[in-house]
Amino acid sequence: MGGDKGRLVIITGMSGAGKSAALRCFEDLGYCCIDNLPPTLIETFLQLYQQVPQSTADIAVVCDVRSGELFGSFREVVQKLSDAGESPEVLFLDCEDDVLLIRFKETRRTPPLGVGMRLEEAIGLERQRLDPLKELASAVIDTSSLTPQQLRERLLGMYSAQDGRPPLSVTLLSFGFKYGMPADADFIFDARFLPNPYYEEQLRPLTGEDAAVRDYVLGCESAAEFLTTCQAMLLIAFPGYRLVHKYNATVAVGCTGGKHRSVALAAELARRLSDAGFRVVTQHRDIQRI
Repeated sequence: MGGDKGRLVIITGMSGAGKSAALRCFEDLGYCCIDNLPPTLIETFLQLYQQVPQSTADIAVVCDVRSGELFGSFREVVQKLSDAGESPEVLFLDCEDDVLLIRFKETRRTPPLGVGMRLEEAIGLERQRLDPLKELASAVIDTSSLTPQQLRERLLGMYSAQDGRPPLSVTLLSFGFKYGMPADADFIFDARFLPNPYYEEQLRPLTGEDAAVRDYVLGCESAAEFLTTCQAMLLIAFPGYRLVHKYNATVAVGCTGGKHRSVALAAELARRLSDAGFRVVTQHRDIQRI
């Protein structure tokens, strides 16, 4: 079902990282979706599904440790599908362990491998099994600091229907270093060398989405040079992504608090990349933080 027939997305990753929410997003995109499909059954399902008349071309399946011992064939199955020309795209959803602990406690649920174990032990065991599979991923998303809506927005931008082969989808993410660097970023640019609008009393309560702050940041000669350099670097790197079967890139721009400089710069860099023909999603991770 890959290639010209449509997209085959295999969703995997840590329990509690948002795989169910992701699958609902794919449903809204018109994908045929299946949850908890053992890897060894993917090929069988594709063969059966191809016989369905007027079926949607795009498929998303979730494969994870709930399959038990059958999950051990994940790597072999992905390779076999690739060799058969199905072009599977592996989407790996990750999350920091301490955030997963909070999520499981809030929902009073137990991780799939958690029978008879403490939560920390179950999460650690699952990570031990899953981390080696990240190298197979076309895209890795860390949901530790993402709301369900932010995850949905990113997936919509990455997997919305396109003509022909999927183009490179770029997520432009602004963030504050004081809240931690995004773990899933492919590129991280540091804007803390620029003058900080926070120290301008009239600009402090505003954000990089406001014209006054945007003009203040982008009006700086160093900012213009910074943006031009970042854009040039990305335009050198992006053409090589398809050669290694990657169709998604996350570009993060950080400042101290993630509210002023990084927001304005990320939005401007997103505009430039969009003008260059890339499909771009812009997210401001920390803009609402105090």
